[in-house]
Amino acid sequence: MSSESEKDKERLVQAAKMFFFQMQDISFFTKTLTDLFNSSMNTQIILKAVKEDGYVKDVFEQMLIIFKEMQFIVNAKYGKKQNEPLFSQMATAMCSVVEKSTSVKELQQSAKQIFRNVRAPVIVSVLNSGNILACLESSLSLLMKYPIMNLQLSDFYRKDSKEQSDASTSEKSSSLVLSKTITVDTLKLQDTLKTENAKNIIESAADHLEQIVKTMRPILEILQKTLKGLRPRMLQPMGGFTWK
Repeated sequence: MSSESEKDKERLVQAAKMFFFQMQDISFFTKTLTDLFNSSMNTQIILKAVKEDGYVKDVFEQMLIIFKEMQFIVNAKYGKKQNEPLFSQMATAMCSVVEKSTSVKELQQSAKQIFRNVRAPVIVSVLNSGNILACLESSLSLLMKYPIMNLQLSDFYRKDSKEQSDASTSEKSSSLVLSKTITVDTLKLQDTLKTENAKNIIESAADHLEQIVKTMRPILEILQKTLKGLRPRMLQPMGGFTWK
């Protein structure tokens, strides 16, 4: 194999590893956001754990379903309130309380409750501030058009099976330490990502996968910035890692 072909193969391997790690990060960020959303909105959106032998398409489809469900809940509960000035919300609520209450004490207690509930939860404000859920849906829909949807995550990066077995019995091994011996199914990636009439199949596949990695970055950035904006204000613990 020529030196150029070796370089292209290395590019393909590096892009495959990067994509795999991006999928891990997306899995973690999506679970954290879902946990925060459920906690804040008193919902029970279920996120299935991602497995290394799972398919790329399944991960993206689950994310699309979750973000659409979040958007539906936000619109149903707070869509109108978010467009209504705060003083208008408070005035309407106070008028209702005055009509129903018969004592000053009742009015005071009701007023306190109104001030606590008149604003939508912080997570709603953050998600609506940059139309975040719609942006995530749009980016994911674009990725769904790439020809990698029927590949398994293990096609992009997997540990050597023998080393995995050795690591499980080693006291020094750690789940956070990556195996030195990895396998990337370059032949499968080449076949899936090949461009028709391409002169250099490996180069074409590397170019294609690098573009996918580039397309993934905005999704990660949106999720990271959203969680960064939420965590200091909501004071909730980070969720567990969903990758299995």
